[in-house]
Amino acid sequence: MPFARGRLQLIPDTPDIVVHGAPREARCAVLSGRIVYLARSPRPICSLVVRFRPKHEELFNPALSVACQPEMCCVVVRDGRVSADSTELAIDECAGRQEWRFSMDIPGNISETVFTPSAFIAYELVAEIRTSPLAHLMPFCKQVCVVPIAVKRVPAAGSLWAAMADEPLDASATWRERIDMSAAAGSRIAHDAQSFRATGTLRPLVKGMCLLRAAFELRESTDGPFDSWGEGPPRGHTVAMCVRDLCAPAAPSARQDPMSVRCDFTPTTASRRPGIAIDQDVRISGTLRVPAAYGDVQYDIATGPVRVSHELVFSATVVDEAGQVHTVRLSTGVYVFPPGRAPLAELPRYENVAKDTLLAAGQYWGQAGSTTVESEGLPAHGPECQWLPPAYSLTCPGGSAALAAIPYTTGHLLGRNGSGSHSSSSSSSDAGTLPFAL
Repeated sequence: MPFARGRLQLIPDTPDIVVHGAPREARCAVLSGRIVYLARSPRPICSLVVRFRPKHEELFNPALSVACQPEMCCVVVRDGRVSADSTELAIDECAGRQEWRFSMDIPGNISETVFTPSAFIAYELVAEIRTSPLAHLMPFCKQVCVVPIAVKRVPAAGSLWAAMADEPLDASATWRERIDMSAAAGSRIAHDAQSFRATGTLRPLVKGMCLLRAAFELRESTDGPFDSWGEGPPRGHTVAMCVRDLCAPAAPSARQDPMSVRCDFTPTTASRRPGIAIDQDVRISGTLRVPAAYGDVQYDIATGPVRVSHELVFSATVVDEAGQVHTVRLSTGVYVFPPGRAPLAELPRYENVAKDTLLAAGQYWGQAGSTTVESEGLPAHGPECQWLPPAYSLTCPGGSAALAAIPYTTGHLLGRNGSGSHSSSSSSSDAGTLPFAL
């Protein structure tokens, strides 16, 4: 059947784009993948285009798209010819399979993917294939495949942002000269769909305080253009929480996952007030289960149309000696990043060899009777001075060679004479001089 429709597949190499570094310093990310067209027999392809573009608003979704990234296009096939930026793989005529590879650069200052009730930033990858130049008149000759793709950002290795995020979490504060509160964790980084463990400590400064309740919260704050639209979602909300009630006297012995309370003393039971009497330090450990991204939690975004930040809140409900109940909170900033880290080091890339040029030809000579050779390639030294470090002479623009002797006092250079035995290189002074070119 000449008009039977084939099947178009768009397969990115990675399901998302990860940009390393802040928007002002991040390098371009590479988006690559494969395009597969399956038909009963290979067909001539008139045009094949891959587009990376922001996702538009949906019909029944009240959120508005605030992405400011323009559409990017990669032409794979034009007028039946594969472009220089793409590659056509082997054609399987038996299976009717045609395949191409594409690649495009994504700017480092692109806005990250985020979803809020009032606004969102999302991207999609679109492949459009035409098997006839009259595809606008014959719809069956045009096919489109759409794949959603997310843009994420992580700190660049060795940057100040990475150093701040990797440092251990350690925050403390004093409440009304009555209680010292501190919170600690192994890092300020939390990953979505994973657990984040934190530890809090209460240190009494006065007597007669009792602990009724302890909790850890992971709060998320969003800031964007929807704040000026009147009605909007609250700026902050809790995305993960673990609570431990200590009103019953037997609560410390009965562990309630995911929180545990550790006392380095025997709690006082003479008092009829509920809770645990804080006579010494009380340590509370909790585990927060961070939800999956783009649902109940978003990644941290520092700049852009929508900004997202997170904080860890350690709260304790206490009752004082007068019977008044107080809720004390200690908050500190944390980061929610996608799992996986940037490489520890990025080696420089050497790509364009055709631009290599010789700036100047060097002159080599030996100190053991070797012949001076001037060449643009390797020096043709004799076997008698193959172990002697060479000196260099560079011709100045005026035509004369400027040589100088740099004194050294830390030792002597060792060479090898013609007989094969080691000897100290000669010098013109007691301290010694090294011949170098200036």
